[in-house]
Amino acid sequence: MLSRILSLAAALLAFASVAQAAELRPAITVAGPVVTLGDLFDDAGNAASVAVANAPAPGLRGEITVSRISLAARRNGIEWRNDAGLTHVAVARTGVAVSDEDIAAAVAAAVETRSSSLPSAARLQVDFTNGMAGIQVAEGEEPTVSVEQISFNTRSGAFTAIVRAPAHDALSPLRRVTGRAYPVLDVPVLVRDMQPGDIVRHQDIDWVRMPANRVSQNMIASIDHLVGMSPRHPARAGEPLRLSDMQPPLVVEKNAQVDMTFVSGALTLTARGRALQSGAVGDIVNVLNIRSNRTVQGIVTGPNLIRIDAPGAAHAASIAGTANNS
Repeated sequence: MLSRILSLAAALLAFASVAQAAELRPAITVAGPVVTLGDLFDDAGNAASVAVANAPAPGLRGEITVSRISLAARRNGIEWRNDAGLTHVAVARTGVAVSDEDIAAAVAAAVETRSSSLPSAARLQVDFTNGMAGIQVAEGEEPTVSVEQISFNTRSGAFTAIVRAPAHDALSPLRRVTGRAYPVLDVPVLVRDMQPGDIVRHQDIDWVRMPANRVSQNMIASIDHLVGMSPRHPARAGEPLRLSDMQPPLVVEKNAQVDMTFVSGALTLTARGRALQSGAVGDIVNVLNIRSNRTVQGIVTGPNLIRIDAPGAAHAASIAGTANNS
């Protein structure tokens, strides 16, 4: 009989020591939708699966009061002492991030249905207030999002959107995201500094995104106005360019020896000259006829090639005199 009493006492002491060993965690992270005693205590025993509170939405944080935890613990036979003086337990929930690109696309689509004033070549840029939307879904769920409601200020671009993630799941939580949505344009820029005389190639071009209201009418918005062109002045990499900043490449340098050609019907006259101006194809430049020492105007047609379109006999005579003397 005595041995049975001693065994029972030992068992009770062992149970008491286990109960006494239970310790409340001050902060926990859970993956599921509820917080259990097993999440909260080091050793919850058979009560580990008992739910205490709902977990925060995926990716968010919350708190559970110690008084609520204590009540659930006592009801399920967990004895513990709040030696640390805790008042709350911090709870974080893991999740799978919905990409900010997908959320921005959903917000942009919702804004576009409410605004028809976008420039034809523009697209909407969506910037979130805190730099990111921070929307997550529970582990194992599809990381999708839908916009349930949105308010948009057409003047400032500010928006407030109520989104659901996963998308179209009536049981998934609603989340609020804010930011700005504004039209932007992609503008070509140079990838390296270039000097007058340098020729822009396709590999010299990159793109930057700019608010549409900062893209002026004289700003280059197409590579057609860059490829094959040359800067009039030193051009810096990464900076938007104006149409007036570029010109066709110079094929005639000032003081260079050039071939002048005058064509009138079946008559073709040629002579040598000296360019008094630099010019690109199509430019009108002054040229000094070396033989006659007279200045004529011509159109640059190629490298060191000048075509003379003389309105009268004077220009033709200046060339003809040279041709006859040569």
